[in-house]
Amino acid sequence: MRKLLPGIFAFCLLAVSLSAQDDPAKAYKAATRALSAYNLDPANNKAKLQEAKTNIDIAINGAVEKMDPKVWNSRAEVYNALVGQEVNILYIDQSHILPAESESYATEAVQSARKAIELADKPFLKKAALTSLSETGRYFSILGNQRLQTSDYASAYKPMKYFLDIDQELRAAGETPLMENATDVANQEFVTAFCAYSAGDMPVAKSLFSKLVEAGHEEPLAYSLYFNILIQDKKEAEALAVLDKAKVKFPGNTEILIAEINYFLKENRLDELTDKLKQAIEKEPGNLSLYTTLGSVYDQLFQRELETRNEEKSTQYFDEALKYFNQALEKDPKSTDAMYSIGALYYNKAAAISKELKILEEDISKEGLKKYNVKKTEMYSYFDKALPFFEKVESMNPNDQNTLIALKEIFAKKDEIELSNEFKRRLEVVTGGGSNADSYYKE
Repeated sequence: MRKLLPGIFAFCLLAVSLSAQDDPAKAYKAATRALSAYNLDPANNKAKLQEAKTNIDIAINGAVEKMDPKVWNSRAEVYNALVGQEVNILYIDQSHILPAESESYATEAVQSARKAIELADKPFLKKAALTSLSETGRYFSILGNQRLQTSDYASAYKPMKYFLDIDQELRAAGETPLMENATDVANQEFVTAFCAYSAGDMPVAKSLFSKLVEAGHEEPLAYSLYFNILIQDKKEAEALAVLDKAKVKFPGNTEILIAEINYFLKENRLDELTDKLKQAIEKEPGNLSLYTTLGSVYDQLFQRELETRNEEKSTQYFDEALKYFNQALEKDPKSTDAMYSIGALYYNKAAAISKELKILEEDISKEGLKKYNVKKTEMYSYFDKALPFFEKVESMNPNDQNTLIALKEIFAKKDEIELSNEFKRRLEVVTGGGSNADSYYKE
């Protein structure tokens, strides 16, 4: 008989386990017992927390339990404890990265607390749910800020949004909010809006930025990003009004100036751009992209004047473009953008001359042939000036399509067919989805 006892005992354990799985009410009690055991000694009772999670998820599927605020409150506590477990490690080890599950656990906790508030028929039950909600809000803040520290703004968005929303819910319920004052709230709204913008949630970003701009927020980026959103929404008049407000509030601010520059670029208002870019360079003399952008604007103006055959203006704009591209290269001798831009500038000059050649070749007189040869020599001289810059870019990036096209075309114009075919082959590798293993030109 004694030999049967262990088997009978095991059967009883199995029966109890099955009973808890089949009975949401028993699962709820098992969850609360396991959570209590964990809270008494978290270090040695980690398994109890997982047990609590398993049982509370069974309990919440019962018809009666689904409508019981106590069950939802317990679920919020269990899921908060799961997040808290990781946060406690972070307090000891600041290098600890909260796992992805922490965000989903916190989301489950806040949803459970909100359900408990919805169902609460007694003040103490609502109070317990709000307490859990507050705890989850603090966890979301920790999650979000950890991601902000690594500039992962898109993934910081959800935690930051939850933190902001929970603070508002607590205020509405007359509870102690997560943030102390209006300044803290405004700053959190800005951070959340910026993260929403980074994550591509433009409706939320727009709503928050609109509120901040209306209130006269002290962060210029709120105005420039709101301006961008309004432009994307094709609300140009509203956008320009925001920009005007920002220019008065933050005179000479680079963020606002760059937003305006980007708008003028989009609208192809080149003549107005040069002065604005020069202002931006004065504010940020180390910003390489401002020099290359200004050079590109002058390049476009140069090409525009070439089309109208205004030689004086085109030469003036060519010289200005070259000046700013060279300034960019002086600041960063390894800037492929600046190198390519100088090469392209010389290439465009040569291409313009090649158009003149087509007209001149119709004149077969002695004087006509003389003019043709002079222009042809001039064209080759600009191709020769462009070549070293394209060669340098290719040596640093053998898979840049525009550079390969330029090299192919230049060598074709110079009747260097073998070289032209080499770069044609390399271009086909890239356009076919492959990549060249090494550069033709070595640094």
